[in-house]
Amino acid sequence: MSSPILTDRGLTDSAKTEFIRDPHWDTAQVSYTLQAAAPEAVQRAFEALRDAIEALAPPGTFWRLPPARLHVSVHVIGQPRHAYDKDAYWAEMRDTALAELASIERQPFHWRFDRLIAAPLGVIAAAAPDPRLQALRRYLLERVPPPQGCYDPPYPLVHCTLLRYAAPENLPQDFATRVAALPCHVDWTARRLDLLRNARYPSLEPQILRSYSLEPA
Repeated sequence: MSSPILTDRGLTDSAKTEFIRDPHWDTAQVSYTLQAAAPEAVQRAFEALRDAIEALAPPGTFWRLPPARLHVSVHVIGQPRHAYDKDAYWAEMRDTALAELASIERQPFHWRFDRLIAAPLGVIAAAAPDPRLQALRRYLLERVPPPQGCYDPPYPLVHCTLLRYAAPENLPQDFATRVAALPCHVDWTARRLDLLRNARYPSLEPQILRSYSLEPA
């Protein structure tokens, strides 16, 4: 599973990243995702960071999700950026997916977001790779495989997208450098995962299908 806003170039050479207007923002793109919603304290911390990032460019440069929609995509079951019938795919895979999700380890995830990255389609807060999260992504990809030709390999980074570019031509030349210089120290404990059907990209019209507590029984 790859992130739609991350590329190797965007992570390893951010100063030379080509910034792109997100073509899917607020469009009808159905997806099925397993997400960890940002707790309120994390929302407040990210709101301050989003304010600081937006101050680096003129008004209208960014798109901004409501704070309650900030999240980490733990796994994307029905990819919004691949062209296939996500609802038909979910109808076929539903029982298998729900059975696998019901058996995931009941243990909270603990992430420390310690840097900001100006990626190709948006600005992300990033945490160190989480081996347990990587293993879960690989397991779900194997047990709930996507349609043929719609495979994206699991990505190691734990990230939360803070802003997406609406008018990247407005960004200053040194935008990536200035973003990376902003201090980021946000601790996030994920105690619940939500399985969502999203109707508009990115998670603008979510419907929670199941919630999974990560607290031990």
